[in-house]
Amino acid sequence: MINLKKIIKDDLIKHTAVVFIGTSVVGVFNLIYQLISVRLLTPSDYGTFNALISLIMFASMAVSPLGPAFVRFFTEYITKKDYGTLKSVSKELIKRIAILSVLLLLLFILFSRLLAGFFKTESSYIVICGIAIGVSLLSLIFPALFQSFQKFKIYSLISIISSFAKLVVGATLMYLGWSVWGGLSGYLTAPFIILIISLSIIFRVYRKNISKVKSSKTISLVPIYKYFFPVAAVMFSFTVLTNIDVILVKHFFSPSNAGYYSIAQIVGKIFLFLPSALAIVIYPKSTAAYVNNSHSHKILYKSLLLASILCSIGIIVCFLFPGLVLSVLTSKANPVSIRLVGLFSLAMTFYALVWIIINYSLAVHNLKIVLPLLFMAVSELLVIYNYHPSLTAILYILLFFSIASFLISIYIVRFRERSIG
Repeated sequence: MINLKKIIKDDLIKHTAVVFIGTSVVGVFNLIYQLISVRLLTPSDYGTFNALISLIMFASMAVSPLGPAFVRFFTEYITKKDYGTLKSVSKELIKRIAILSVLLLLLFILFSRLLAGFFKTESSYIVICGIAIGVSLLSLIFPALFQSFQKFKIYSLISIISSFAKLVVGATLMYLGWSVWGGLSGYLTAPFIILIISLSIIFRVYRKNISKVKSSKTISLVPIYKYFFPVAAVMFSFTVLTNIDVILVKHFFSPSNAGYYSIAQIVGKIFLFLPSALAIVIYPKSTAAYVNNSHSHKILYKSLLLASILCSIGIIVCFLFPGLVLSVLTSKANPVSIRLVGLFSLAMTFYALVWIIINYSLAVHNLKIVLPLLFMAVSELLVIYNYHPSLTAILYILLFFSIASFLISIYIVRFRERSIG
């Protein structure tokens, strides 16, 4: 009983549990949002909506590694009680990010017709995507501050509230007939909620630490930028690997076929979501083991085994009952989508395993995985762009690259173990 109390009171376990619960709730809200959108939108509209979400994801993932970079250096300043540097760096980052957000929005407005032509949609949708991306970028710094101060309850609560607001606003407007506009409105609502709540909390909570401290005269953002680039490259590569097919299908195929493909991809997204909790947990555990010179690779292999078992059950169900799976999840069990479900589940399973390996590699500072995954992402894009005779052919290409990415990633991990051992 005493040991159990110690485990419950352990800060690392409590904080991990809080973040795990928060992230899981957010994941469920996001999954429900996708399921509602696929039910309320026509196949053609959902194909457009899904392609635009992929565009937002690409742009957001390109800058999202700033979050881990902020956390790393903010935590260092806080640990050293160097609140002057923290205050100066935060102010400077807010200024630069605000300028970057405005520039991004102007670029989206300037190229809205060109992008609309590529996606075969309205230019107004592209502008909405630009606003959502700009606000998301501006809101990045505040969750990083909460995380650095180890206020994980606030961090998780804000994530849950913003995701719930996105679900309520987007689902309501789609139900009222706003179609793609309604779907995009949810993605515009979430970052605004994060920004508003964070601004109302941050100065009240940390007034004792920051408000009375003088800013440092000399600061350098170079270390943050240096940390940003390898993390950005690997996260962007994974986004390309798991989303470029949707964008290219939307470009090369008819709206109805793109919609059928996107409906089947809903199942694939679930396979990426299922083991995501393992990826979240493996990061701190692997880091702790690495710092203590323990056998961190054992954590990786256990996580891969659990994820494989979980996804294998889903693969069997998808191959045996694809129509039932689509009917339950989307209520749109058309023949085209049914033929794609099994292959989607298989391809996304290997990408889910790759995501776990990526988190492990970043945790143990193994950056050798960056260039190979970047090469795989570019290769997948080029192959699909130049060879796309059918939707099934694209999925076989996706499956090939998912398996190849997994084998390359696991080889890099094993090679590093042998070189260290």
